[in-house]
Amino acid sequence: MDSDPYSHYIVLFFILLVLSAFFSGSETAYFSLNKLLSQKLKEEKSLAAKRTLSLLKHPRRLLVTILIGNTLVNVTAASIAALLVMRIAAQIGMSTNLAIFINVGIVTFLILVLSEITPKIVAVKNPKSFAKIVSSILWVLYYMLLPISFILDKFMELMTSSFGFKEHEKERLLEVEDFQTLLEIGEEQGDLEANEKEMLHSIFEFGDTSVREIMIPRTDVVCVSQDVSIPELVEVIKNKGHTRIPVYRETIDQIQGIINAKDLLSLVSQDNKNIDIIELARPALYVPESKKIDDLLRLFQKERQHMAIVVDEYGGTSGIVTLEDIIEEIVGEIRDEYDKETSLYRKINEETYIVNAKMDIESLNELIDIHIPESDDYETLGGYILEQTGSLPKENDIIRHNDYILKMERVEKNRIIHIRITFEPLSQAERSDAEN
Repeated sequence: MDSDPYSHYIVLFFILLVLSAFFSGSETAYFSLNKLLSQKLKEEKSLAAKRTLSLLKHPRRLLVTILIGNTLVNVTAASIAALLVMRIAAQIGMSTNLAIFINVGIVTFLILVLSEITPKIVAVKNPKSFAKIVSSILWVLYYMLLPISFILDKFMELMTSSFGFKEHEKERLLEVEDFQTLLEIGEEQGDLEANEKEMLHSIFEFGDTSVREIMIPRTDVVCVSQDVSIPELVEVIKNKGHTRIPVYRETIDQIQGIINAKDLLSLVSQDNKNIDIIELARPALYVPESKKIDDLLRLFQKERQHMAIVVDEYGGTSGIVTLEDIIEEIVGEIRDEYDKETSLYRKINEETYIVNAKMDIESLNELIDIHIPESDDYETLGGYILEQTGSLPKENDIIRHNDYILKMERVEKNRIIHIRITFEPLSQAERSDAEN
């Protein structure tokens, strides 16, 4: 007589759990293989790699095969567990309802942990290796169940076409996120320099960047009135080092055109007192703040332009954007012989900095760990201060942010120029009051 009548049920149950784990891991591994990993499999030329690639030729049939196998073993495992628990319950006098409850809890836990979560985690970490390991068994099962999977495949194809669903004829080699992950890995492994990675990242983000993010703001635009004389215009070009200067009538909101320095060369030595600047100006190109810079680049190419006037929703001038600004989004800052090296901050001592209001919040936080929150409402330190005060502060006005004092060092007309930032930690009492 068998001393343990339940042992063969228990052994069979755990064998089925292992088979369930096999199918779950196979599903995750095979359908985590992107084109890059598939290409690596092609280069290996091993038998396991060839089997793996062959199975992937009909992914839907492969999925049906895996799901049939997984469903069969899970249903069988659950049935055996139920039979085992009910027999034990009958022997010890346990109620049927309680036995069913215990059976559902135990079986669900074991299948979920041992046959679903664990194999999927293992497979997703190294899908190529996992797929090769299981390929021989899966190959046999695939052809054993081929008649069934073929019929189900055709049925699903009919159903999807009936409901108007269309399958993608061609997959992308890699998604943008895959490329960005590869760049991070490349930098960590030393295959890419940091500046190379940043340049490639910039290319991926290029189409999502708007003109507003890269434009020269209105307050920094170098422009001249249409009433300016040729000598005065030449002096502006010499002092500022720009080759293109917008010309306005009355206010900067009424840009009439753009003067190219090359057009002035033939006029410098002539009698130019009666020359109208507007006649020399070339038509300006106007673009909205929201325009994407990849679209603007194509527009520059089409119109053979190097500068555009950026307008807001009311038609006013927000700033200007140049071809150089667009290129700098990819390759970084470009400086020529006329560009002056300007630092956005000056360190006075370990606790004090003089910071340009144009400095962006991210760079400032990296510099002095001030932890100013980033927001869509502002990008620079000056923008943050205006957001906090609600109006233009005066020179020597002070605001506090955490343990830092921000003093308006220099304010001109309607602009904040420099801010003195000093580290002055709050006292315990002040900190308590601030928290309350």
